[in-house]
Amino acid sequence: MLTEFTKLAEVGDLAPGQMRTIRLGREYVLLARLGEEYFALDGFCSHADGFLADGYLHEDYCEVECPIHEGAFDLRTGAVTNPPAEVPVVAYEIRIEGSDILAGPRA
Repeated sequence: MLTEFTKLAEVGDLAPGQMRTIRLGREYVLLARLGEEYFALDGFCSHADGFLADGYLHEDYCEVECPIHEGAFDLRTGAVTNPPAEVPVVAYEIRIEGSDILAGPRA
């Protein structure tokens, strides 16, 4: 879990509708872009440990679906939106500083 704000990427590294896994030491963070908005979650599904970035981005619902068992999570909060996942994933606050995209703990 990120304990301080850390650079994940630069604005423009992701096109709208894209997502990727960012490795930060021993942490894996999902970075997703919907329109001009960026979202960051823990990179693994809480149910089956699948990389969420290998799953499906549902732009209409602002959620990501795990590629293994279809569990889904709200990109804004990390809340479970579809089983079999039962435990939410950590959602991070995003800050844009210059061209840097930073993620860190929510206030």
